[in-house]
Amino acid sequence: MIYKYNEKIDVKEICDLRQSVGWNRMEKEMADPRLKSYYHIAVYEEEKQKLIGFVDSVSNGVTDAYIQDLMVHPDFQGKGLGSELMNKMIEYLKKECIYMISVLYDEDLKYFYSRFGFYNLLCGQMETYKMCKPAGGRC
Repeated sequence: MIYKYNEKIDVKEICDLRQSVGWNRMEKEMADPRLKSYYHIAVYEEEKQKLIGFVDSVSNGVTDAYIQDLMVHPDFQGKGLGSELMNKMIEYLKKECIYMISVLYDEDLKYFYSRFGFYNLLCGQMETYKMCKPAGGRC
């Protein structure tokens, strides 16, 4: 496996990985030049140079970071790759002295994230993607 840190990722590759884990492709959004990442890690299968894992973070660079889009291709799940990506991301964010690291997850993933020290807090979230209607070409 080849790990790449904060390097440009082909939009089709990231969309293919999203689809492989059962998420929507979001091709238009993934190609939008306004989409910025604080730090991300991509993992490629060495032989085929295929993207098989990914984790991203957004942050203000000082007080808060949010880990998002942890994905491992189904053919490579259950082998510790997701845990390795989380460990590497948390290590980096701690090295950067980020005060608070957050992650959103489904209830069935609570055990996975608790192993890294995450605990539940009351929070609210609104998903607008399905409600979004373009206004002047943008949502």
